[in-house]
Amino acid sequence: MDFRAPLEILIVTGPLGAGKTTAVNRLLKTEVAAGRRVAVLINEFGAISVDGTLVDAERPELVGVENLVNGCVCCSLRNDVIATLKGWCDQAEGQRPERVVLETTGLADPTDLLDLEQEPALEGRLRLAGLLTVISCLAPVDQVRTRPLLHRQAALASLIHLSKADLDPSAAVAWESELHTAFPQIPLVHTRHGVAPEGSPDPWLGDVQPLPEGWAPSDGLSFAEARALTLHWDHPLDPAALEALLLAPPAQGELLRAKGVCAFAGWALRQDGSDRWAFQLADGRLEISPLPLLSDGSAAVCAAVVIGTGLDAAHWKKALRALERPPEGQRHKVIL
Repeated sequence: MDFRAPLEILIVTGPLGAGKTTAVNRLLKTEVAAGRRVAVLINEFGAISVDGTLVDAERPELVGVENLVNGCVCCSLRNDVIATLKGWCDQAEGQRPERVVLETTGLADPTDLLDLEQEPALEGRLRLAGLLTVISCLAPVDQVRTRPLLHRQAALASLIHLSKADLDPSAAVAWESELHTAFPQIPLVHTRHGVAPEGSPDPWLGDVQPLPEGWAPSDGLSFAEARALTLHWDHPLDPAALEALLLAPPAQGELLRAKGVCAFAGWALRQDGSDRWAFQLADGRLEISPLPLLSDGSAAVCAAVVIGTGLDAAHWKKALRALERPPEGQRHKVIL
């Protein structure tokens, strides 16, 4: 029997593009600054982990980073979650993490993660410290009623972070009213760039909501009809063309999310030695931010993940490839 203090786990959930990774990076920074050993477990819907790359570049001090892709932590990847957490629990005192942040894909129903403490391999060795749900106030406010998955993510929260409140204060007020009406018992705070105001509730001291009677884990709710398309780039991109592609309404289907890492043609190497940029499309806004070198000193792989319903995959692959601007004398690589 393990008599050591249990590993504390904080689940971070919320819709696609809500700002979960930004919130996670802030949480990790706080934990490292406090001298605690902290690890992160990231689940993404797609063949590569863009969010894992962002965390690796920003937080090289972590004692563990694990990326789970091409599935959902609450169903097809659940065994991988348990194995990862068990591996961290098994580490020697002074090496194992004290706390773990588990960031779910925005398409995941966190219901199935609330019983991790009862898993035989983790029983007595892990404590669920809280469930933080991040919601963007830039999303339509009626989604808490019209989107069952978002409703579940909010209903199970021990704390809700209403992100991007500084970008549209009136929308933030509308969302706060809607959420307080639906979930009056759940504390809610507005955040800016993932930072909550001084004196806000500690996410690690959460009171996780009990499951409503008869509320079973969702069947197919997490993925619905969403599909992810992944493409790797070999050359720098045209920044104006990237913006035009991602901000234009798709000819077919619905674009839920786009994110990735790239270099831009004609943009100089930055003083930090990196030419990589991270881009994120959410709520109809395209954000581009500098991406430092990874913890091993290498540059992140250039790639894109596009998530949507009913999208024309062949069209998107062709359009994404057309963004490349090969240096003079080089050609596009052709996959046969």
